[in-house]
Amino acid sequence: MRYLFFFLITSISFGQLKPKDLTEIQIYNTIITFDIKTDPIKNIDFFKNDYLTNENYLSFKSTDENLIKNIYKSINDIKKLNKKEKDYYTHFGNERFKAMFVIKYNSYQDTLFYSINTNEIYYNDAIVKDENEVFKNSLSKEITQFLYKDLASELEIIKNLRTNSISKNQILINNKNIFGYNRKQFEKEVAKINVIRTDSIILENESETIIDYFIEDNRIVFHPDDEKVFLLILEDNNLKLTIDNLEIKIGDAIDILKEKFYKSYSKWLETHKFYNKDIQNVTLFEIHFNDSIGGIIFDILDNKISKIHIDYN
Repeated sequence: MRYLFFFLITSISFGQLKPKDLTEIQIYNTIITFDIKTDPIKNIDFFKNDYLTNENYLSFKSTDENLIKNIYKSINDIKKLNKKEKDYYTHFGNERFKAMFVIKYNSYQDTLFYSINTNEIYYNDAIVKDENEVFKNSLSKEITQFLYKDLASELEIIKNLRTNSISKNQILINNKNIFGYNRKQFEKEVAKINVIRTDSIILENESETIIDYFIEDNRIVFHPDDEKVFLLILEDNNLKLTIDNLEIKIGDAIDILKEKFYKSYSKWLETHKFYNKDIQNVTLFEIHFNDSIGGIIFDILDNKISKIHIDYN
């Protein structure tokens, strides 16, 4: 009985010491990188802050233990190779080191950068040339396809898709066409302003004062020269918005825009599919003016309208 008790205690102790299974690989593939002369590598935080913005990467995640074990082994093998220290010309730009790998394997965790064009790996302030393609061969077919996708070209095609266009006179706020309204007209015919906020900004050693007017959470900006409304940002439904005879509210599902603005909807949908789960913030739904510059941008969050920008500029 004494030995059985000892065996149980030992089993429990070793069970507690067993490392938590954190087996996971996360790959971030950047869409656009910048120029060598202006963007030498600094550190991991630099990459995250300057390249992993919400619209500049796609990610790939796997918890396949065999795959991660092979990648982990290849990293250890590569670390034995000759390495060179980075210098000014070590860079993320020009398609070099545009993929970041974050690998977790039990107690092991590391971050490295990989260049598909030069077959180099950057980690711990040093570069290793993977001459025998040890690291490359450890990657799955799915990861390789993900890394070799021309994301910038794919996104450029989507950005060039056409959107719907309307006349700015087809926009009504509280049943009024406010294009050309000054503050006095706006308050007389549309709604009373209840908050005024003044901010000062400095541009090239010159100070400029910006005055924002609010109706609850809705912001109105009048042009400093002719004092006519040129920007309206709606964040609640205290102002009634009608566009081309369609009443639109904050919180409406994006499908409300689909039938009337199908071109814009198609462009938004292609953008949404491109980023898929990697978009954590808003996506943009655009309608342009056909009688002036400017237009309407809807912020879409969780397939619902969260904010509306109307630019009369």
